Order: sequence, then structure tokens, then C-alpha cells
Amino acid sequence: MKYCLLALLLAFLSPLSAELISLRAQVEPSAVKRGGDVKLRLQFTVENGFHAYHKDNPGYSKPLKIEFTELSGLTQIGETTWPKYHEHRDASDPSWVEYELNGVFDLVYTFRVPAKAADTVTIAGKFEAQVCDANACQDKSGDFSVQVTVEAASPGAETKPTDAANPSSEEVAALKKELAETRKALEEKVGSLAEDIAALKKDLGGSRKATEDLSKALKEYLNAQHEKAAASGAKDEHGFYEDYDFAIAEAKKQGKLLLIDFNGEY
Repeated sequence: MKYCLLALLLAFLSPLSAELISLRAQVEPSAVKRGGDVKLRLQFTVENGFHAYHKDNPGYSKPLKIEFTELSGLTQIGETTWPKYHEHRDASDPSWVEYELNGVFDLVYTFRVPAKAADTVTIAGKFEAQVCDANACQDKSGDFSVQVTVEAASPGAETKPTDAANPSSEEVAALKKELAETRKALEEKVGSLAEDIAALKKDLGGSRKATEDLSKALKEYLNAQHEKAAASGAKDEHGFYEDYDFAIAEAKKQGKLLLIDFNGEY
């Protein structure tokens, strides 16, 4: 009985109840002007002996996933910076590989503060991670939230209230910068998409031609075999004609019945 109680106690104290992965979120800088950029750093710490998985993990394990629930009008600029992963390969199957993240690692996002942002903006979200060691895996999740202080206009800048029809020079500059960045990001995505479409069309054209060539070659081969058998009246090792049409013609010519065996031979 005491051994059962000891086993239960060890189970409660095992890593199955541990946090295993923690997150610290911070922004750089903590204060930024309207139209400026701010970096969000998500710093994860995985317990020693355990690991999470990179977003590009090719294996079966679930990658670390980030979902934003509040951005306060901020827009992401560029791609998220992910840390370098560690490749883990199975000694018994070299083709199987997992991209692991362990220890302390950062994910970095860059956001553009809108021209009409409030004095304080909030970035909030949640994460999901599969955390594993050599024996088992556990699904973990958590939330994060940080605030960014939006600086007021500099003392020498125009401070009188403005409306949509008469924006200040600072607002115009911020909007122009925001539009330029957005246009650049869209052009890059469109260009990348066009390249992908062109590559797919090329691959599809090549596959279609290869299929047509193979079909043509197979048809020619079958026709050649058919003509060869029909012309020669070739027989198999049991004395049956190999070509059905030739066998029919020969049976009519000789006025005999056509014998077909149970294997479909004539």
C-alpha cells in the first residue's frame, strides 16, 4: 500500500504538472511617436530537458503558435524573426527530422503605430506550444499583454486640434510613411505570388507534356505489339494465338470453332 501511495506522490510531483514553458513579453522602445515603429519581443523559456517546435517543423509535432487578440490598430511590418532551431534526427530513420527550440529564445515582431493612435495602445495575444522530452509531450498555452506609450507631438510641432479634412503636417507625414510601407509590402507579396504562379504553370506544363509523351509512347507500343501479333499470327507456349482478331479471322477462314481457354486465351 505504501508503495502505491509513493507512486501516486511521485506522479503528482512529476513534470506533468510543471509549467515547462514560460513567456515574457516586452516592447522596444516603450514609448514611440505616431507613425513610428515598435518592436515586440516574446521571450520564451523552456525547462531544461524539454523543447518546443519551430513554426517550420517538418515532423509530426505541433509547432509553436502565436495568435494576437488585440493590436489597437497597429500593423505588422516585415516578417517575424524566429530563432535558429536545432535539428533532431532519428538514428533508426534518417529521413525523419524535427526542428526543436529549447532553452531561452525570442520571437521579434515589428509594428507600425497608426497616425491617429491613442496615447496608449495595447498588444495582447496568446500562445500554444507542444512541449516534449524524450519520454512524452504536453500541450501548453498562455497569454500575454503589453502597453505602448504613444508620445505627444514635440514642443515645436503643431498642437492645435485637427480634423480629417485638415490634418497636421505630422499626421500627413505619418500617413505617407504608412502608405509607402503598406504599398511596398503589397508589391513584394504580389511579386512573390506571381513568381509562385509562374513556377506552378511551368511545372504543370512539364507534367502535362510528360504525361502526353508517355501516353503516346504506350499507345504506339501497344499498336506495334498488336500489329506484330496480327501479322505473324504469333502463338504462346500452349499453342494459342496471342491476338483475338487474328484468331477470329483464322477460325472463319478454316471454318472452325474458336476455342477460348479459362485464362482468356484463344
